[in-house]
Amino acid sequence: MSTTPLSAKHHLRSEIEAALREGASSDDLVELVVRCGWQPRPVPDPDSEYLEGVLDDGRRVPIEIRHASLSRTS
Repeated sequence: MSTTPLSAKHHLRSEIEAALREGASSDDLVELVVRCGWQPRPVPDPDSEYLEGVLDDGRRVPIEIRHASLSRTS
């Protein structure tokens, strides 16, 4: 199963809307954008594991698994 740019954009928009309804801070929004894959984390998180994934089209992408915190914005 692959995600199209349009569906990924829709997902990001809905996550941001939910976060704003819950009173998210600017730091929360930055984390959300990173978590949704739209911006790489500028400094690796020491509490995360990093794996390499392969998309359907053969592109290799980094996958970050965060262990330190869980948050839900929807």
